[in-house]
Amino acid sequence: MRKILLLLLMSSFMVYSADTAKLTSNTIMDLMSRPRASIQANDATGAGLPGVINAYVKYNDPSCVDSLAMLGVTVQTVTPSILTALIPADRVYDVAALESVECVQAAQPAKMLMDAARSDTRVTDIHSATPPLETPFSGKGTIVGVIDGGVDFTHPAFFAQDGTTLRIKRVWCQADETGVPPAPYTYGSCYDTQEGITARGTDMAYYSHGCHVMGIAAGSDMESPYHGVAYDADLVFSSFKDIDTGISDAIKFIFDYADEADKPAVINMSLGTEMGPHDGSSLRDQMIDELTGEGRIVVGAAGNNALINMHISKTMADSDDRLFAGIGFLEGMSGIGELQIWGEPGANMKVRVCTVDKETMEPVYQSRAFNAANDYSGTITLQQPYDESGGYFSIVTQRSPLNDRPMAHIQLAITDYRPTKVIAVIVTADAGSTVHAWANENYCCFLQHLPVMDVPDNMYGTCEIGGVGKSIITVASYSSRNSVVKLDGTLYESGFPMNDIAPYSNVGPTVDGRMKPDIAAPGSLIVSAFNGNNSQTEQVATRQWNGKTYYYGVYQGTSMASPHVAGIVATWLQACPTLTPDNLREVFAATARHDEFTGDQPGNTWGYGKIDAYAGLVYVLNHFASQSGVPSVVEDDFSVQMVDGQLRVLHYRPSAATRLTFHTIDGATALVAEAGPSGCGDEFIPDTGSLAPGLYIVNVVSGHRSETVKYLKR
Repeated sequence: MRKILLLLLMSSFMVYSADTAKLTSNTIMDLMSRPRASIQANDATGAGLPGVINAYVKYNDPSCVDSLAMLGVTVQTVTPSILTALIPADRVYDVAALESVECVQAAQPAKMLMDAARSDTRVTDIHSATPPLETPFSGKGTIVGVIDGGVDFTHPAFFAQDGTTLRIKRVWCQADETGVPPAPYTYGSCYDTQEGITARGTDMAYYSHGCHVMGIAAGSDMESPYHGVAYDADLVFSSFKDIDTGISDAIKFIFDYADEADKPAVINMSLGTEMGPHDGSSLRDQMIDELTGEGRIVVGAAGNNALINMHISKTMADSDDRLFAGIGFLEGMSGIGELQIWGEPGANMKVRVCTVDKETMEPVYQSRAFNAANDYSGTITLQQPYDESGGYFSIVTQRSPLNDRPMAHIQLAITDYRPTKVIAVIVTADAGSTVHAWANENYCCFLQHLPVMDVPDNMYGTCEIGGVGKSIITVASYSSRNSVVKLDGTLYESGFPMNDIAPYSNVGPTVDGRMKPDIAAPGSLIVSAFNGNNSQTEQVATRQWNGKTYYYGVYQGTSMASPHVAGIVATWLQACPTLTPDNLREVFAATARHDEFTGDQPGNTWGYGKIDAYAGLVYVLNHFASQSGVPSVVEDDFSVQMVDGQLRVLHYRPSAATRLTFHTIDGATALVAEAGPSGCGDEFIPDTGSLAPGLYIVNVVSGHRSETVKYLKR
């Protein structure tokens, strides 16, 4: 008779209070991980729990803020139905007991997701060609916010063209406790003067991720070929303390500055995690939905795990109601892992953890079945010597207060299992229902160790934080460059096909059926600003400035694609400061480029396709900008530029008529082209088919203004 391998050696931390139903699984996991003093195993009061929990709280009555204060809770960001807070761990159950509280979600760890690009997305067509051909959209009058880490605040990429004015207007270093926090927050240090920001120097001296990201979105070092998109935008930066409540606080911090400055703002988040429901129901996603709107945009990275099987799913049938998922561990992390398994609302779901013999392909021993329809939390210890395995796993099951879906949250710490065995989970559920599971990419993934196991995939992979929120613009990565020569003379090659989707770029959809990502932009290989406070092997170019050597270097990832889109959005906000996330998706649907790689239809790899900065600008001017003229930051009535080999006149204000006269270099009139009334966003593209190849001087007259440009007919 088989002996049971998985025994409960220590008392499980069981919670019997009805208010547990308001706590998400990661909140309960957080409580379980804290040492408890002078407390009985089944005590649900929370007494003896040390420390503070960073958390989201969903509430239904504004009086909740006062009630939380009476419990010793420090409230940070507040939106109409969600707030972030610092909750004493021993008061979490008191918070959950409040009638005005609907859900408590502890903060989750978050990680950063690691020239030719501007040309490929036609950003160069909204910047300038050879003067005087230019389109004056460079982010002027807008704010680009970046939430990241490792920014060099003294880099020339972040100074205005006068070389003396810092474009970074406000900085929040959340882990720096030496200064004064920004109101109303109680942690970190805020720097809001040029002297203070440059004296601080950097938020993180050993890292360059944030510097690279900010440079892509809005670098302004025009003496370098590696300047960014919105090079005239004001900049606001916030670091974060490895947890997502700090990210949400940072969003509010940046948008508060935008309110103060009375400017539209777009925020980039090249951050992500696989842990979460992947349906937009997390309190973080709901809070971002409440923070975004007219002139308040958040752009995020899709994530870089498409080459790794972080997801597995199955739709159950009467004859096959079991998902058999093998776990693979990262090198050096053997037996350490984290999983979340989600069912459908109203369905039943049970989960077992087991060890499987490779030869027989059968579970050797397995835990009891944990019913996800019931609230349970416990730590299960594996006892040797039955198959020479040891360690433990912690598990929380519940119908999630976020979305009423049954779920199991498992943390594995299994040691000493032999090469003849593998670790797996077995999930059963109602016939007709679908089960989804994700692995924490920091520790493990899913592997089909044996042919009897189900096959994992990379579907439903767009990251939490940047990839699944309803209002977040999510960006995939493709290759606009696949090699670059580094400073040391070595060739850095990606090995990825040009113009195709990067193989690491996560794909959708979301579990609730929305298309993700929304759009694609270049992310491989991208050269941008590096933090001058450290030395990295990926350096590509140097820049001498103010007596110091600064660097540009190469990274790749959806982290690099996302700020490219954020910068483009800033140029569009310059044309129409009231754009919303839904407006942007309309622009993408109407103007995204399609080719042999994207195909003709939107989908969960490319979103709507490759972003087109110029076509999107024209659409914004036509459909969303005021017909009385774009904002005063654009002084001209029209501009003339070459786009796709065609001479184009783009109007920013209404004009009764437009006339183009083409002269040969000896002064003879070769062509006269005229157009009738034009509105904001209208283009006049003269038919130059009758012109012989050569150089022409073109006089453009529209409204009360004229301009002379050169035109080379090929």
